[in-house]
Amino acid sequence: MHTTPLTTMAMQYQAALQILQKTANDMSKRRTRTEELVPLEDSVGRTAAKDILSPDSTPPFDTAAADGFALVSSATINASPMNPVYFRVAGTITAGEKPPLMPPCRGPDGVLQCYEIMVGARFPDTATEHLIHMDACVWATDVQEVSVSEVPKADPQLGNRFIKITKPVTYNANRRRAGEDISKGDRLIRAGMKIRSSHVLPLASVGIKEVAVEPLVRVGVWSTGREIVRSDVDGPTATKRSSTRYTYDADGPYLMAALKEFGAEPHFLGLLPGDDPAVLEKALGETMATDKFDVLVTTGAATPGRSGFVRSVIEKLGGQVHFHGVAMRPGGTAMFASLESTAPNNGLVSFFGLPGDPCAMAASFRFLIVPYLQFVRGEKADEPLMATLELRCSTRQESEPNMDAGAPVEASMGNDCGPLCMDCFRHGRVTASEDGRRKVVRMTKDQGPGKVYPFIEANCWIHLPHGQEIVQGAMVPCLSLSACRDEKWQ
Repeated sequence: MHTTPLTTMAMQYQAALQILQKTANDMSKRRTRTEELVPLEDSVGRTAAKDILSPDSTPPFDTAAADGFALVSSATINASPMNPVYFRVAGTITAGEKPPLMPPCRGPDGVLQCYEIMVGARFPDTATEHLIHMDACVWATDVQEVSVSEVPKADPQLGNRFIKITKPVTYNANRRRAGEDISKGDRLIRAGMKIRSSHVLPLASVGIKEVAVEPLVRVGVWSTGREIVRSDVDGPTATKRSSTRYTYDADGPYLMAALKEFGAEPHFLGLLPGDDPAVLEKALGETMATDKFDVLVTTGAATPGRSGFVRSVIEKLGGQVHFHGVAMRPGGTAMFASLESTAPNNGLVSFFGLPGDPCAMAASFRFLIVPYLQFVRGEKADEPLMATLELRCSTRQESEPNMDAGAPVEASMGNDCGPLCMDCFRHGRVTASEDGRRKVVRMTKDQGPGKVYPFIEANCWIHLPHGQEIVQGAMVPCLSLSACRDEKWQ
């Protein structure tokens, strides 16, 4: 594969997204993994591989929606306090039992007949098509039980439980018709739809136990850095904190959690010791021969400078570098490449080299890797929430620590917002305005690429597109820090 020389001009963010989309489409066509059949309760968050059709109707029979009495509604059309209608209670039907055959509308003594019925119980079946169906259920609280002496012409030998109705009962009152919720053959889930926990209710109600889903994108993650130490001191990737290893690995655990949250299958492949290109080359070579991963990610050593050896390793292995450097802040040193697998199927593996600073790494993940995963799965991009920007700081020093202290700035680009030539991503917090009529967003206090405390307060990323002057009061797009698109911005 040919390599693309590193240029001094960083690629614009939208151009990088186009490359990610094209590569993802090519990758999807070459994927050989087939759909997976998983238990229904394990399908939440997965993508349906095919349309899911209902194998049954729900409810499967006409059932009662309330405790009451099943009867023929037309018999009550003239019911009133002055002209009550009486029914003999022929029996009781409870949920889960086979209902009796419906008796004639009137008994031998001419008295109308009904059944006491419990919520969820089946309506009586008719013995022949010529009989009138019981088509309604009157609430138990809307009837009055009376003695046989009050019912005209009632024969106590035929039953001595009676009810009196003093107002008409509407047709289909408190009656759930068979298939009125879901009919057999209805499409419940479209192919390509992400399954949510709310979908489990209708799927389980028609007896679906397993769901065919698209295979997860398998992602392998390495952390790099001579100064990094893993906190899992008893695990296989453990290292001990010392005077030279003094920074706990935050990138690896974050990526593992975030990848799982965004619907991938992450695997931590280890902490690469030292800053040795040969170690990365060996790790990549061994991994590419296994056919276990669709995407590989490293954090750190991505800068074009002396300490950034990741690109040289990718090129040495024959990889194609699609871009190295994006006009975005933070995360501008991110790299994206493709590698040929040496496994038997000879497929392509995508590679992301992310910066090691936690904030820069998180921004690169959210705005480069997440779109790529969505492209691979054929999903739509996240819809941003538009909120009114409230600028927080009054000096450039507060937002850009390397600037001269006290340099005054106006509430516009440069004040936490970054240069006009870049797409800038700032973590912030969306809340409701004081009057509750709109959403407002404020950038969190410290936007340094190595700072992590602001992520405790933040609930969103603010996207400040390049070339757009941003002033206080401007409407800006905000994306959730997490995979929850329906997050309530509190």
